[in-house]
Amino acid sequence: MSRTVQGRGKAGKLLAVVIPAWILSGEPSEAQPQDSLAGEATAQALKRAIEAEQDSLHLGPLRLQVGASVAASYTDNVFYSHNQKEDFLINPEITLGALWPISELNTMRLSLGLGYEWYLKNHVLNSDAPLVNPGSELEFNLFVGDFRIRPHERFSYQESLFFNSLFGDNARFYNLNDIGTFARLDNQVGVDIDWDLNKVVLTIGYNHEDFDSYTAAFDYLSRASEWFTGSASYSLGDKARVGLEGEASLHHYASETILNNNWRERGGPYAEADLPGNINLRGGGGFDTAQYDSSAQDNNNFQAYYAYARIRQDLRVFSHSLRAGHEYLLGENANNMRTTYVRYSINSPMVAHLELEGNLSVNFAEEFGGAFDEKFTYYGAGLRVGYPFHKHLSADLGYEFRLKESDLPLRDFDRNRVTIQLIYTF
Repeated sequence: MSRTVQGRGKAGKLLAVVIPAWILSGEPSEAQPQDSLAGEATAQALKRAIEAEQDSLHLGPLRLQVGASVAASYTDNVFYSHNQKEDFLINPEITLGALWPISELNTMRLSLGLGYEWYLKNHVLNSDAPLVNPGSELEFNLFVGDFRIRPHERFSYQESLFFNSLFGDNARFYNLNDIGTFARLDNQVGVDIDWDLNKVVLTIGYNHEDFDSYTAAFDYLSRASEWFTGSASYSLGDKARVGLEGEASLHHYASETILNNNWRERGGPYAEADLPGNINLRGGGGFDTAQYDSSAQDNNNFQAYYAYARIRQDLRVFSHSLRAGHEYLLGENANNMRTTYVRYSINSPMVAHLELEGNLSVNFAEEFGGAFDEKFTYYGAGLRVGYPFHKHLSADLGYEFRLKESDLPLRDFDRNRVTIQLIYTF
């Protein structure tokens, strides 16, 4: 199985990933934000978060948090297939968090997770390179007058089919079957800018994304994308906000054998409110469309709608949230994926000396556009129990369930996974 793209080595590619964000930072400014409703609140919240952060090492002005973990997992369906095969998995990982407080508010932050997955039975799944956690990021916070500027770089190298392998309410997945490895490097470089005008806050963002497949069968997924975002919010007092939000994107594939170049736009109004009982409610929706360069197929373009709603409650002993939505995404087997989803998650930082986390999700989806069309329903569930033995040492026990029901033959599967993990924070 080939794991290079056009002769590029992974180590060299990852080095190229990390360098540009440092260049983007430039010389830090000592300017502080002016008194303004949203900007001052954001600055002070960031300052409190920096002061509250725990760190284990100091290298001059750098504050470091270092951790290590090892996990052992069992799954009854390692290839996400209707023909199940079991395996055992060992996953060591190290994490590094670095914070450079350049001034009282301006900061440089690095989050990096490096791991490895070793399979006991199916050695073909063993990686020949370290994995980079999707949460890895280099970010610079800069306050200049009423502006907050955040150059950043987000990068990951993964081989699992899921963005979140075990826990959390982010249920995004790749609709691929009968494979155990999808090696890909995802790098995003960009900047977000907030302009605070007291009751009005304007936000714009730009990301350039390079998505490269290192599994030969999925080279057709390699692409370069430009993502543009923007929003304008108006404050209705301290507890409510309304506004407009939008997103536009351009996608250029390295080869148009299966997927085609396209541009997408979506936009509409939204509202957010803080309610009694520590409840936060947000909802929005609007127009969603895509246009494709290729005229070979007439079922690629669409004009539709997107909508979403989220309610979250933070209590003393637990927090939980419920999300529902309807949206269009980039597909893996066809040009588009339409999905309607409901997701629930709950977590408790400490109940009877245990950390508890759970999630449930269901996705009603269809991939369409081109020669491939599939309607399917995707279910997910997860549970995690954590126990802190010491302020530096803890253990996790987790369970994950996945079920896919498809209208195409041989594309159904169900999958169980049990994981025990030992975590040490220096």
